[in-house]
Amino acid sequence: MKHNEVRNDQHCFCCGQDNDKGLKLKFKYSEEGESETSLIVPKYFTGWENLTHGGLISMLLDETMAHACIGSELVGVTAELTVRFKKPLPVETKIFVKGKMTEVKGRIALTSGSIKDATGTVYATGKARFISTG
Repeated sequence: MKHNEVRNDQHCFCCGQDNDKGLKLKFKYSEEGESETSLIVPKYFTGWENLTHGGLISMLLDETMAHACIGSELVGVTAELTVRFKKPLPVETKIFVKGKMTEVKGRIALTSGSIKDATGTVYATGKARFISTG
């Protein structure tokens, strides 16, 4: 995957600070190709009976794994996303979402991610493949 200039799109639904309807997530990065964010899941993301909608869970994993690449100045788009739902996630739970870049093969970056709460309970894991846009 090619190193590209990382531009911050302030209107991204997940991390854009100028998106009035967005989550405004802030990410921390490590030198090992990892990213992390946290949030309390808003009640309006209920999918069924006070459980977080699976689409939000998938989006959070996708975004955090993408940020693992961005933290290493590798810019691309999601080519493939696999999510494993381990346990129903109640809304209004504080969660920690982690992503890690595990391998780079040419224009492809492989990543993994997880969503946990403060006790370490795993709600979902994911894997994704990103392809360079450069």
